[in-house]
Amino acid sequence: MSVVITGIGAVTPAGIGIDPLWESARDGVPRVGAIDRFDASGYATSAAGQADFDAGAELPSRFVKRTDRFTHLSVHAVRQALADAHVTVGEEASAERTGVMVGNILGGWEFAERELRHLWTDGPRAVSPYQATAWFPAAPQGNICIDQGIKGPARTFVADRASGAYALIGGAEALLRDRADVVIAGGVEAPLSPYGWLCMETSGLGAKSRGSLAPHELYRPFDAGHGGSVFGEGAVFLVMERREHAERRGARILGELAGWGVSTDGYMPYYTVEPTGQVLGRAMRTATERAGISGGDIGAVFAHGSGVPFEDVTEGYALHEAFGSSVARQLPVTAPKSGFGHLLGAAAPADVALALRAMRDGVVPPTVNLDRRAPGVDLDLVAGQARPVAACEHTLVVSRGLGGVNACLLLRR
Repeated sequence: MSVVITGIGAVTPAGIGIDPLWESARDGVPRVGAIDRFDASGYATSAAGQADFDAGAELPSRFVKRTDRFTHLSVHAVRQALADAHVTVGEEASAERTGVMVGNILGGWEFAERELRHLWTDGPRAVSPYQATAWFPAAPQGNICIDQGIKGPARTFVADRASGAYALIGGAEALLRDRADVVIAGGVEAPLSPYGWLCMETSGLGAKSRGSLAPHELYRPFDAGHGGSVFGEGAVFLVMERREHAERRGARILGELAGWGVSTDGYMPYYTVEPTGQVLGRAMRTATERAGISGGDIGAVFAHGSGVPFEDVTEGYALHEAFGSSVARQLPVTAPKSGFGHLLGAAAPADVALALRAMRDGVVPPTVNLDRRAPGVDLDLVAGQARPVAACEHTLVVSRGLGGVNACLLLRR
């Protein structure tokens, strides 16, 4: 049995849908800008990838009032994904045989902060009765199920920046274990609130504003000037099915999730990841072995590309560890998220969506802001402009979180 992807929905700083995201990434168009959602002048970074999404124009007003922005983004992206896959819950798949898997990190802090301000200034009776149900990380999962009438397996994965990758793996495993016929899997993040943004700053992973650089130039994976991630908001969801189910209903197949591997560095609290890349490399190798291929069969690598110097270097080490230096030096490596921001819980699903388009079109999008290779990064980096790749049949997507939570996905065209 194999797991295939039949639909994509996206709300990102590039726009609504997969087409704007792909075109922006392919052309290297920067989508990071100065934060205008709140006053971020006192923060280390005042730049982000912001999604131009008006929930009030797309969703019922009562629903918008009772839920946080990360739920708004999720529900709209899921509706897109189902429409793209030509799936209606209860028709192409029964409600009981449809699942939902969501990756998220922060939860809904825009809603929570507003209500906590009411608590401190006006007392407990001024707080919305929806506070408890609006902010917690599983809120999108529940609201997606309610919106679509889904009654199958549903889970939320909180694994730092690898959360979305874990959600996709969870969806694949639910399908292969015959617990569902269709799974909607992906991730979401809406970190653009004062407290949410403070969490990003205190994580130590964020880039710091520098007077010599414009906001869209701050995120620089693998570049000598790398100084951390610039984060963004968005939701990306995929419709996943067993191949036979998709073929039976005549679905358009966008690609296959052919393999995956997970590992945890468990190294020490003072570093985000283990320094040799061996444990991350094991997850990469497991993904390819599960897919029945070798490193030389990979047409491109969509790197985690956090822009954190220590992480960038060890990601290169991991590719050498997994596939050997002669192969690793020849793999085209890109991190297009530098153009629109690291979407945290939605980062890996966004990379998967872009990788599917890259394989379809035979073009690898570039890493924005990569002008001068950082010392210690021995990789074939795609920079400047998109690179044509002949017969790109397999793509590796790398995702990792604090403490060395690693998840690697192997896609087949």
